[in-house]
Amino acid sequence: MLFPDLLRIFTKEQRISEKSNIDFGYNQKDYKNLIHGIQNHFRGDEIFHNWDWFKEKNHELAITIRESKLGIKRDWFLAHIFIELTIDHVLVNENKTMVKELYADLMACDKLGWELFFNKNKFGEFEMWYESFDRFNKNQYIFTYKDTDNIIYALNRICQSIGIGKFDDNQNQFLLVLLNDFIPQVKLKINELRKILE
Repeated sequence: MLFPDLLRIFTKEQRISEKSNIDFGYNQKDYKNLIHGIQNHFRGDEIFHNWDWFKEKNHELAITIRESKLGIKRDWFLAHIFIELTIDHVLVNENKTMVKELYADLMACDKLGWELFFNKNKFGEFEMWYESFDRFNKNQYIFTYKDTDNIIYALNRICQSIGIGKFDDNQNQFLLVLLNDFIPQVKLKINELRKILE
């Protein structure tokens, strides 16, 4: 399920979408979990981004960020990522076992299988991608999302990577307060989210 995001994050410009014609080779049985995961990724994104609560909160947070007068750019995009990272924070704190299983599954994937998949689909930058993928697994970065300061740090890194710029101390403090106010709302909605994604 993570592959579309990991491809985008760990390479420069590569993307796949639900319309991409992905070739899993002649022996699709070897890639059935990857096929299923990629399909579920796009299905889940479609459901999540059309969830009324998500759309309502994205709008509310964007307005709150805009009205802060702190000069935070691209408030709608920032609100979108803010919600997703807050959900990650809640999930990591409430279900450590799920995150451990995620990393165990990722580490069970072998390099040759990934390389064959990349070659078959004419994705480039395999060695760079695999090095980042391997580091992601070894460092188990998602566990750092337990700490609210690290959520703001991750948000800051994302914004820097797309050219929005780095938050100053006032912006960081504002976003941290906003996050702490928002976490209880996410906790109340997490079971509803699970149900709509089933």
